[in-house]
Amino acid sequence: MMKHQLLRFSLALVGGAVFGGLIGGLAPQANAATTSVSIALKPQNQQALTDAVYDTVDPTSPNYHHYLSAGEVANQFGRSDSDIAAFKRYFKKYKLQTSVYRGHFYIQVRGSYTNLVKAFKAKRSQHGKTKITTYQLPANLKKQVLAVVGLNAKKTATKRSHKTTTSIKLAAQKPNTDLSGTEFSKKYGATKFTSHYQVDQLYKRGLAGAGQQIGLIAGSDFKTGDVKRYLTENGISADTSRIHKHYVGPKKDIQGTLTDNSFRPAQVETTLDVEQAASVAPGAQIQTYLFPLNSNAVSGDAGYLNGYAYAIADNKVKQISSSYGYANELVGMDAWASVTPKQYNAAFNALFQQAALQGITLFNASGDHGPYEDTEAGMKPNFTFSTSPFEVQVGGTTLPFQKITSSGQLIKVLTERAWGKSYGLSAAELKQGAFAGGAGGFSKLNATPRYQLGVPGVNTFSAIQRLTFKNGKFALNKHPKLIHGTGHGRNIPDVSGNADQDTGYAVYTSLSKTKGKHPHKAQASWMVAGGTSFVAPQMAAANAVMNSGLSTPIGFWNPQIYKFAQETDSPFNVLDSDTNNDNLYYTGQPGKLYNQATGLGTVNFEKLYGKFGGK
Repeated sequence: MMKHQLLRFSLALVGGAVFGGLIGGLAPQANAATTSVSIALKPQNQQALTDAVYDTVDPTSPNYHHYLSAGEVANQFGRSDSDIAAFKRYFKKYKLQTSVYRGHFYIQVRGSYTNLVKAFKAKRSQHGKTKITTYQLPANLKKQVLAVVGLNAKKTATKRSHKTTTSIKLAAQKPNTDLSGTEFSKKYGATKFTSHYQVDQLYKRGLAGAGQQIGLIAGSDFKTGDVKRYLTENGISADTSRIHKHYVGPKKDIQGTLTDNSFRPAQVETTLDVEQAASVAPGAQIQTYLFPLNSNAVSGDAGYLNGYAYAIADNKVKQISSSYGYANELVGMDAWASVTPKQYNAAFNALFQQAALQGITLFNASGDHGPYEDTEAGMKPNFTFSTSPFEVQVGGTTLPFQKITSSGQLIKVLTERAWGKSYGLSAAELKQGAFAGGAGGFSKLNATPRYQLGVPGVNTFSAIQRLTFKNGKFALNKHPKLIHGTGHGRNIPDVSGNADQDTGYAVYTSLSKTKGKHPHKAQASWMVAGGTSFVAPQMAAANAVMNSGLSTPIGFWNPQIYKFAQETDSPFNVLDSDTNNDNLYYTGQPGKLYNQATGLGTVNFEKLYGKFGGK
């Protein structure tokens, strides 16, 4: 049997600050002695902002596909110039520099740690097991704030811990690099995705992403040469001049992920994101927004949010993908964080609404552990951030395959199904208690969005309790039963695609000689892997291919795709079976359009392109 290994990191992430043209022409990295804190600001009129976002994709609205620049967003919905000036005056009194992102939804404050603590009057406060950093601001400023992110009332000598995660599921086999580029791509590469989900039919129309730019939010550096090797193996043009790096924080800290063995999973993650996006949209530019996973310049919660804030304010790209997650809706934030899960969620939503107004489509890898992303929550369904209704939440499936395990068991999957690996597992895997599956279920923090209301299957569910939980570890339930129920909140995912490591994709990374607790010699490595980490950048790249044939960007997918799914010629293949079709818990609901294991299902991109107005 092929061994599946879960690579997960939970590293000291005290991420990086954004300094650049977006915020006034400052240097693109922080001085080592500088600490930064980010402030998410309330929109001037939240209801008007939300309505405007929906209007951009409503064909009956005069603002249909009328997108705004970041400056226009600021003028219509962001904080006023006088509001911003008040923040600057206040922090200047504490010898702190203030930088404002285009859109006026986000501010960064930086300077010495001591002065930051004084300016925010930061203190530690503990209530039971909850440990937070409280702050105070003048009333005229505080009423404008959604969240203060990255403040800690006690500076530690070592880099602070965090809850930033990414996971990649590895199959033991290596790809066969003796195959021709065409055959390699069919078996392990982009063609596996593009042919199965009809992106190849758009290639036949001459669409390949020309004129488009794809943004990737990632927590590690990567080697452009690795992407070149991957593209060459797949028979794709290996011109890597179209791949660009933006260091969203201290460059030294971000580049340090390449030489510290602790960060190997992160390097693999970022590399595969670039490889997938570049190969599915071979004509598009790739803009990577890299935040640090280990820095004293800024905390992890701020670092992750900063990556998005930079990319959205930059406004170069019309599709953004991330395969990283931070903290957890249910379990919460890091100890002594200055932001609550509710506030952190609100900060994401404000930024993502700005993106929608600018015509940017956002894709998020929903997770790789079924509904159980953090074991601290046990059997209580939970998700990492973000579960925003303004992103396309991408789930996972398994393509048809068969194999014989090392014990002689025949595993046969006849049709595409929800990804949930509760079968064909080795004794070692069962002992480890780490089960793979696409995330799905109900957000704890986001209400059911208007585009999901009334869709058959939304807020109802069928489920099979595949797992039990005891002594901090999952195990197979020997007597699972089908159950039915109702839920509430933002239903996850929206769409799904192949993410199973048994039907996965090749990844190439050349690992440098590393340091850390477990140093590693330099080596080059091919592997076969799976995860929703693959599907999100593939979807973003497919969006770029579609956008390259349209006169205006597609923009905010979700209201549009839920409408299309209810039409007779739906571009989605619904996976509604309640047999052999679960993500370790949620399964299909026969006859329903929406199922929490796979959302609306898989995408026929040729049909979807037509729905979006393509000819």
